[in-house]
Amino acid sequence: MQYFSNLQSYFYESNSSSNSSCPSSPVQWCFNDIDAYKLCIRNPTLIPTCILALTIGLFCSKRISKLPGTFSTRWLYQLTFFLYGIMMTSAGILHCFLGDPQKLSDVLQDNDINSSEFMQLLFAVIDVGLTTNIAVSFFFCGLCDIKFLNPESKFTRFSLMISYCIVFLLWTLGILNQWTWTFHVLYLGVVSVCCFIYLLTQLCIKSARRALPSLIFGGIYGAIGLFAASIGADHVCKSEGPFWSQYVGPEFLWFLFSDISMAFVFLYVIQANREKKTVIKRYPVDIEKNPEKF
Repeated sequence: MQYFSNLQSYFYESNSSSNSSCPSSPVQWCFNDIDAYKLCIRNPTLIPTCILALTIGLFCSKRISKLPGTFSTRWLYQLTFFLYGIMMTSAGILHCFLGDPQKLSDVLQDNDINSSEFMQLLFAVIDVGLTTNIAVSFFFCGLCDIKFLNPESKFTRFSLMISYCIVFLLWTLGILNQWTWTFHVLYLGVVSVCCFIYLLTQLCIKSARRALPSLIFGGIYGAIGLFAASIGADHVCKSEGPFWSQYVGPEFLWFLFSDISMAFVFLYVIQANREKKTVIKRYPVDIEKNPEKF
């Protein structure tokens, strides 16, 4: 199943093509407890990638907070990486533990939501809302890096919070009202535009150019993951075969490569904002006694 087809099915009845080589439904591991209650885990291989994402988010956020010297956008980058960890955790809960996303789409059409479907809807909003807001955060990081916005001003902080609220509101309304443009505009459109603008802003910073290879590698991994999960999903499934594509298929590659991409972006942030050390040279000549030899 293609990742974006799966994501779209939260809101619309957008099923994978019948000609697709990918499995029509994700693999499930089910367990029975002593009360005969069946616990099923969908997409079990996504769990390690989500744990890795949470680790990356928390570690990178903490590490950025300890960077020495002046770093005006420190809080923005801290927030961005922290949100990434939370977003992937919610995605793991949603994709692995909260049941069939197609069922949520059917329930929304019938307007009959119980507590289980409400939790599914809540985590769906958190997942996609944070995905968009992370891109918005990078957009603000870029504008603050080039001094277009002042990261310490109340206006910048207020604008960022308002942007977050608008994104979550639009996603919630889009899911509840089954708006067909929501996914393309808020997920593909906003994420692509914000990340592209962030890249442009970093190219304008001369002092950060020495760290650009890390950012470029991060972009490459993100692009490969996006390709594998969208237009290249069928090719991935054909290459892996029906068995392996259930476990390490397009959706797994998208999650894993997203983690790798964020790790490279973290390296870029660290390298670009590393404080330059003052080099003190030692001379064998006593300058006070023999100034002419200096």
